Amino acid sequence: MKKLLHNSKIYKYGFTLAEVLITLVIIGVVAALTVSPIINTYVESSTVAKVKKGISILGQAKKLAEVQNGSIEGWNFDVGETAETAAQFWSYLKPHISFVKECSGTGCYQNGGIYYLNGSYYANYNSSSRYQKFILADGSVMWFRTEGGQEKCSITNGMVPNSCAIFWYDVNGDKSPNALGRDVFVYIMSKDGVYPHMENNCYKNSTGWGCAAYIIKHNNMKYLH
Repeated sequence: MKKLLHNSKIYKYGFTLAEVLITLVIIGVVAALTVSPIINTYVESSTVAKVKKGISILGQAKKLAEVQNGSIEGWNFDVGETAETAAQFWSYLKPHISFVKECSGTGCYQNGGIYYLNGSYYANYNSSSRYQKFILADGSVMWFRTEGGQEKCSITNGMVPNSCAIFWYDVNGDKSPNALGRDVFVYIMSKDGVYPHMENNCYKNSTGWGCAAYIIKHNNMKYLH
């Protein structure tokens, strides 16, 4: 028995450092490939919900303001795209929108400007006083200007007739990418209601003006892929 035990061999198996490192690299790659699409899906689903929320906020504010003050084209605001006309228009909507901060000049939005969906530079809204801006409780930001024309609510903008004012909505506030069709979306408040900007140009190499309309119609952001 002693001889048998002495001659028997017990083998111990283990992983080398190289094998462990290779395994960790493979796990990391698989995790990256899996987690990234999940995060993108969550962000896009959240954005879709906020785009719908934005048009609901403005639609409700318009309805309540008209109950108190009559039809929108009869409100006391001048025709034009100035700080004064925006302030006049805002005085009607303000009581019916829940916000945490308002700005007629700088202070409510980032100063780096925003971009088109195709990546080209678009504009810096924070540096212009003709836009009334306000921050909502969830950190999202809206800003707007009134329309020009011969009389109030008389022009067509974004393929929406009888436009009174045009609104921009950054669903995640100052956070990047600050781009039309990604986190910035456009609505038109006309005398007939509130509508997404209706221009049919929501695809990756476009400006992205009409992406709110795409989202509301299709309930997704497949144009990004």
